Amino acid sequence: MRRISVLVFAMSVFAINVVAEETSDTASQGTSYTAVQDTSNVAVQDTSNVVAHKTSFSVGVDFQSRYVWRGLPLGGSVPSIQPAATFNWEGLEAGVWGAFSTSTLSTQELDLYVSYTFWKDMFSVAVTDYCFPTVDHDANFKYFNYGRNTTHHVFEAGIAFNGTEKVPVKAGFYINFYGNDKNADGNNAYSSYAEVSYNPSVKKWGVDFDIFAGCALTGYDFYATKNNGFGFINLGAGITKYIKINDSFSFPVYTRLIFNPDANQAYFVAGLGISL
Repeated sequence: MRRISVLVFAMSVFAINVVAEETSDTASQGTSYTAVQDTSNVAVQDTSNVVAHKTSFSVGVDFQSRYVWRGLPLGGSVPSIQPAATFNWEGLEAGVWGAFSTSTLSTQELDLYVSYTFWKDMFSVAVTDYCFPTVDHDANFKYFNYGRNTTHHVFEAGIAFNGTEKVPVKAGFYINFYGNDKNADGNNAYSSYAEVSYNPSVKKWGVDFDIFAGCALTGYDFYATKNNGFGFINLGAGITKYIKINDSFSFPVYTRLIFNPDANQAYFVAGLGISL
């Protein structure tokens, strides 16, 4: 599962970012531009109410040595290919993101999300639709099945503080509110997760650092914690290095060392990203 966007994701794992800038729970963003209006058939134009809208569209793909999300190895121990596409208009973003492991025995993932970033880009809210087409390798899987007790979708709401250049600290809270996240009684478990990260950059080296701590707060078995509730599941650090191709294009290469104390597991992942 991915840290939405702009949320972010926390996202958390080794990945290739679809954008020329990336990090853990998080989304890609393209180059903004100002819309140009055709005035060829207008003799005199009143521009007093014309507002320039910043719009961007981005597509890309991540390549990971393995897919680890919030301290959970969702993609098994094989490499993962992660395509993405996003559309952003004035801070409102809609996107699609996938994680497809190179083994058919591993979980595959297809996510849709919408998010809004506001207050000088410091805060974001998002809703994500996580879907796992091969969960339990169900031959009768139907993508458009949104039944309360039969769907393979999980809907999550989240809010995040994105930090600032002077205060490179991020924090996010995420909670499932519908779908395939049930407790022992078959009711919604409302599994929730919180993460804080410190993300300093050293521009002269072209390097970003990422130190993060995340925990499952509530729920049943969604985050596979020992007591089906609170547990530290995502602790670690990462380094991202941007490889410059020319003055207008670079791509990130990075590594992440991830610990899941609750499951007594550790992972070391790496990857790179390409965006258009």
